[in-house]
Formats: sequence, structure tokens, C-alpha cells
Amino acid sequence: MDLDVQGTRVSGTLGGDPIAGSLNGTQLKFTATGSDGQVYHYDGRIDGSRMQGRSDEPDTNNRSARATHDFSAWRVPARPDKAPRLHDFTPSDYSNTFSADRAPALVIWPGDSVQTKTLDSGGVDENGITRALFGNPQVGPFFVAGAEPGDTLAITISSLKLNRDYADSLDGIVGRLKTPRIATETATLGKPVRWELDRVRGMARPQGASGALKNFEIPVKPMLGGLAVAPGFGYPPFSTGDTSDFGGNMDFNAVVEGNTVYLEVQQPGALLYVGDGHA
Repeated sequence: MDLDVQGTRVSGTLGGDPIAGSLNGTQLKFTATGSDGQVYHYDGRIDGSRMQGRSDEPDTNNRSARATHDFSAWRVPARPDKAPRLHDFTPSDYSNTFSADRAPALVIWPGDSVQTKTLDSGGVDENGITRALFGNPQVGPFFVAGAEPGDTLAITISSLKLNRDYADSLDGIVGRLKTPRIATETATLGKPVRWELDRVRGMARPQGASGALKNFEIPVKPMLGGLAVAPGFGYPPFSTGDTSDFGGNMDFNAVVEGNTVYLEVQQPGALLYVGDGHA
């Protein structure tokens, strides 16, 4: 929503629709008119950089009826300067859903860069300490000022590095690769495996491997398992294990350093989530 206040008169847009209203002290009343002619009324109070109140709008299930809902909003801070900035962001909490309801962790602008770190899928940090619930906890969301539904958000991964000397996996085989014969032979698999990561050489090997695997090692290729924007209006929060047209837990091995991922913006500010680092 964009508001222009001239004295007590208020004008602007809400989701691209024109609005008109009045400001009396901290009380703001305005009406938005949709492209279909439907009218939406808002009555709220401003407290610092935030606003909350009630709306009166067409019932989504019966256009001839009206419905009332609570609403809240917050003011996006002005851009400090026009030059792209580097934000050094240390997360203090994490999300197990891709949601538009979570308060933004940071406001950024197009062209900005964010330097941050993620947990693994089990919620463990680089020091081996559990910081969040398991299930792909995500960092964010980052509010991208100016991003509107229908835009395309380009996320370039300029650098992606390992932050620990180990990784965990299972010794199982994914279901779609199991033939009846392999399924029988792999019935006892599914146990955890700890890998040693050589961050200098960029190699990984199973910890304590012996026999045919004694000298086995493979190159690491760090990737982000989770990358998403918030789903659109009308959708509930999605688990960080889900994927959809907003991105999600894609676990796609091309989400790596040097590549750019394009996601369709579905909420104002995009609300970008990142997490679930893989080696």
C-alpha cells in the first residue's frame, strides 16, 4: 500500500487499486475501489510505524454480502541511499513454515546483498548446537522493498561455503530407484552416516570407513536445499518440507554458488526464505 497524506486528505493505492480517505490525528479511514467496482472500507489507528484496525469488504463467498476482518500494516523504512548495500545478518530465530504471516527479519532493496548463515535440516548450527526444530528451518523472511506480486525476484548466490567440518546423511536409497530385488537387499538400510568434510581440499569421506570404502571420497558441492518466497494470499503457511510455485524445499543441486534462481513474487516484499544447507 502506498499512502500520500496532504493535511487530513489521504490518497494512494492498495494492491494497485486507488484509495481515498482521511487522517484525523492517529485515526485513518480510507476506501479502496477494485477494478471490478467492489468497495473496501478500512478504519485503523496509527501507532508509530504500525497501523491496525478493521476492514469492511465484500464477502469472498457471497459478493452481495459484507464481511469484517482485522488488519495490520507497518511502514517500510526509507532506503538509506541509492547504492546497493551489503547486509551482514546473523539470524536469532528460524521458521519451519513458508508464510506471509511471519514478521520480516530484515528489509532489503533490489541490488542489495545479504551475508548470513543457515542451519542444517536438523536445526543444528556450525558448532553442533541445536538452534531450531528439525525439518529444514529457514532464515528470514527478507522483505524486498518495492517487490510486488507478479514481479520476478532474481536471487543470485554469489558465494556459498561450508561452515563446519562434518555432514550427516542416511545410508538408504531413494524409493523411486528401488527395484523389488534392491528393496530386499536394502531392507536394513536407513541408518545415519557421519561424513568428514575437508574444507581446504573440498572433499568428503565417510567417517570411520573401512574395507572397500576406506579411501573413498567425493567432492563437495555446497547447495541450498530451501529457497522460497511467501505463498500468495489465501494460502495457509506451507511446511518447509514442501515445494510449489513459490519455490520451497527444492533440494535441487543447481542452487549453488554462481547461479541465479528466479521466483515469482506472490506477496508485497516477496518475503524471501533461505535455508537447509547441503554439502
